[in-house]
Amino acid sequence: MYIRTNSVVLAGLKANLVSVEIDVSKGLPAFAIVGLASKSVSEARERVTVAMNASNYEVPPKRILVNLSPAHIKKEGVHLDLPIAAAMISALGYMHVSPELLEEICFIGELSLTGELRPIVGLLPMAIETKQRALRYLIVARGNETEASLILSENNKTEVLAINNLVELKELCETLQEIYYSPKTQIPNSVDKLSRFRVERMQRHCVAAPARTSFSEVIGQAEAKRGLEIAAAGRHHVLMIGPPGCGKSMLAKRFINLLPPLSFDEALELSKIYSISGFLKNNNGLIQERPLRKPHHTTTATALIGGGVPIRPGEVSLAHNGVLFLDELTEFDRYAIEVLRQILEEKEVSLSRGIHACDYPADFTLIAACNPCPCGYLGDIDRACTDSPLQVAKYISKLSGPFLDRIDIHLELSRLSREEMEAIGSSVDNKVDNIMRTNVIRAQEFALSIDGVDLFALDTETREFISEASHQLKLSARSYTKILSIARTIANLAQAENISLEHIAEALQYRSLSWEKYKQEKHSYF
Repeated sequence: MYIRTNSVVLAGLKANLVSVEIDVSKGLPAFAIVGLASKSVSEARERVTVAMNASNYEVPPKRILVNLSPAHIKKEGVHLDLPIAAAMISALGYMHVSPELLEEICFIGELSLTGELRPIVGLLPMAIETKQRALRYLIVARGNETEASLILSENNKTEVLAINNLVELKELCETLQEIYYSPKTQIPNSVDKLSRFRVERMQRHCVAAPARTSFSEVIGQAEAKRGLEIAAAGRHHVLMIGPPGCGKSMLAKRFINLLPPLSFDEALELSKIYSISGFLKNNNGLIQERPLRKPHHTTTATALIGGGVPIRPGEVSLAHNGVLFLDELTEFDRYAIEVLRQILEEKEVSLSRGIHACDYPADFTLIAACNPCPCGYLGDIDRACTDSPLQVAKYISKLSGPFLDRIDIHLELSRLSREEMEAIGSSVDNKVDNIMRTNVIRAQEFALSIDGVDLFALDTETREFISEASHQLKLSARSYTKILSIARTIANLAQAENISLEHIAEALQYRSLSWEKYKQEKHSYF
């Protein structure tokens, strides 16, 4: 007997609908799965057979062929256990469901040997694909129902149902059969039976990350705070350079406080990434706060950008719509730093491993911090640097010119003064964060309100000023563009429709510091 039903497989964040076809016929006993199946899918024949026997669905000694189509798409994932089992139970006559109904259902779930269903990783993009294909029902395991409920809406055409085991699978499908074919007078009784399987829509609200720390805890560094406020308003990347203990890490970890809440679309896209990575918490089903990722400097390039088999998102994608904080930047492997160059421009990652290829979004704000030399005191007015010129040159050589050119704002921090040191431990005023966040949100709203005007129009005096400054500082075309972008953000913070000379002058302060200039002007022995 031939039966067909549906499931979904992943290729990065994209999902593809897969037809699960099964044919049970006479012949030498065999159980084969074809259709470019991975090892985890091929092993399904053992799990499904034992799980069915444990659930009193005896598998007879017949020739069983499972075909997963389309055949050119690689099939990976243990979630194909459930659609294979559902098709087999129906084909062997244990479940009385019409083939037409089975083709309206998408099954996603992993089976244990006892016939129990287990939740799987990566359900959210699969559920979204099911909804987009307008299938009538999505059946998942208990434990995945909260994640699956994210596709439900007021005018939803796909209904989400959750079960615990194969015994409930039969009961649920036969109840759906009653609803599918029964007269309208009998439907209410069937709907009552369905209520214990139905997953209800839940309200989701995205919120700003709770301010567990405050900028007021960072003593001094007013220029750095201003630079971070500009970065938050315009989503600019930042590099902070300074001696140990000057507040670089404290400032970076508090940057997330300045960002506005996620929109629902941003939260849904971010949740898909976390779902595939296995980091999505089932108790809420939706990432509601902007992420702050802080990988250690021993992190490899693969862990940073993504990869492996199967291909999984890296830190840059987990930081999507949030912040990627790279502390001790110069301690990272140089190759790991260089692979960020293209990502900072493209805001996405394209990964290929043999026949596998997928794209992951990576639109984050980079906040990086480092010391100026191995000992940390190069250029310090109170402590002498103990490193040789060769040591310093080797230390900073990990930051190439092309990489630094892609960082919008360069901040040089210095050690605290005696008066500032004495202020440490004083009372904390959390209003600082609220004021800065309000400024950021107002600037972003102002930017939307003036959309359509010439945002980068300059008067003659301002244009001559930036032209001369670019010549003196030997700025690249990219740096020139970034100065204009920073100046536009500064103008937005000031609620100014046009960029003025003072906006350009402030923007230049954040681009005038480069490693080359730092070496030439302050330390001639390089």
